[in-house]
Amino acid sequence: MSKRGTLYEIRRKMQVIAQTIFSYETMTKIYYYIIFKRKINLETPKYFNEKIHWLKLNYYPYNTDVIRATDKYEVREYLEEKNLSKYTNELYGVWNSWNEVEWDSLPQSFALKCTHGARNNIIVDDKDKFDENEVGEQITRWLKEDFSLYNAEVHYSKIKPRIICEKFLDGNMTDYKFFCFHGEPKFFYIASGFGDGEEEKMSFFNLDGTRAGFRRPYYPELSNTEVDIPEKLDEMIEISKLLSKDFPFVRVDLFSLKGKIYFSELTFTPSGGLMKMEPVEVHKMWGDYLNLEKL
Repeated sequence: MSKRGTLYEIRRKMQVIAQTIFSYETMTKIYYYIIFKRKINLETPKYFNEKIHWLKLNYYPYNTDVIRATDKYEVREYLEEKNLSKYTNELYGVWNSWNEVEWDSLPQSFALKCTHGARNNIIVDDKDKFDENEVGEQITRWLKEDFSLYNAEVHYSKIKPRIICEKFLDGNMTDYKFFCFHGEPKFFYIASGFGDGEEEKMSFFNLDGTRAGFRRPYYPELSNTEVDIPEKLDEMIEISKLLSKDFPFVRVDLFSLKGKIYFSELTFTPSGGLMKMEPVEVHKMWGDYLNLEKL
């Protein structure tokens, strides 16, 4: 079971304290200035991250489809409505508290997730190697968290905290994340090493599989030999179109394992709206894809 660093936990506690003092909008302005060293324009936003912050403050918290599509359990209903349930992982159970979980009845391997945040996952590849009480204590702590307090992502506060248990998927997974604007995927990135202890790498690609020419700083790019453009890329693009057509922006997160496509999640505020890109012109280019006038 992975453990977060002390500095990470201290930062999270400070964020919660600050958010209880200041409004979501004030904290948004503070976070944006810290990362980008300039004031955010929420009146007439033009950069991608500015528009994501506008959406997170003024649109996402009031859109019921956004809220249920962010919920790790309710999103299954959304996929069913789109006739895409075949891409979801097998579900073993959903519970409101750890007291409801019957540990002994669970299979030897499985994945536990909380429905109301990000990265609140415990992968159990062998139940005999895990301490039930330790797992329960960690899950219970996560259930008490309000994820919206960390990066002022208001829509997370609307989600009911629950636990879901899914099938353990064994093998080398590759993540594919499609950036979709008004129902149209524009590009995607391939990521590896996230959450498995290896070096985290990512590279952006156009929909035809060619490199997109922009990157996230701090993350090494995948070499050509590490790039895995899936044979089912066209199918992934079609899935992304179906799942994004109801929203002005959403990142459709999929992964591939042994040639099969799986749905991961829908991400409405990537990096909490604080994603740096190179070259800097990308921020305006992405912002131009996102039209807020009708909203």
